[in-house]
Amino acid sequence: MKIFALAVLAASAGVASASVTISQWDLLGAPGDQVFTPGSAVANVSAMNLTRGAGLGVSAAANSFSSLGWTQASDDYFSWGFTVDSGYAVNLDSLYIGTRSSNTGPGQLGLYYSGDGFTTAITTFAQVGTAFNNMVIDLSALPNLTGTVEFRVAQIGNVSANGGTTSSSGTFRFSAYFVNNTFDRNLQFTGDVVPTPGAMALLGLGGLVAGRRRR
Repeated sequence: MKIFALAVLAASAGVASASVTISQWDLLGAPGDQVFTPGSAVANVSAMNLTRGAGLGVSAAANSFSSLGWTQASDDYFSWGFTVDSGYAVNLDSLYIGTRSSNTGPGQLGLYYSGDGFTTAITTFAQVGTAFNNMVIDLSALPNLTGTVEFRVAQIGNVSANGGTTSSSGTFRFSAYFVNNTFDRNLQFTGDVVPTPGAMALLGLGGLVAGRRRR
């Protein structure tokens, strides 16, 4: 049993990894009114498309994914995320994201995820006027994510970015993440991908069997 435990520990140490880009969505050059934006991902992870809920309309806006018709309806949201291969888990660090509203677009929004059925916002953020909002959102409280993990951004309340009421023609968009008005990185999740405990145990068992065969 001690040999087996040591084998499992050795296997887990060998697969530990530093923070990387888990999945990302390239919005540079996008027209804004595209039906979806495909993503890319690290090994053992597949990126979902960035899409709109059925309640939203499209709006053109360069270098973005943009929509109008924001209300508090259950189908008014942006959706994106990733699927983790069987035998692996994702530990998230951060979400890098840029956002912008028109004056009559949403003024308060929330980030939700499928782990609790999109019930409680992980975080909320404000859009003030037409200013870009570049954020690094801490997601380290979401470890050991497996299977399909979906995130959504939806409006909270009906106050617009200019302090009035959100209108049907008001827009909200995702964009790339900028620093000092300069492109820094795509919309993306960072973290690490690790084998699940069951997979690590199998790795350790394989090492133990190989050792016995050599002896």
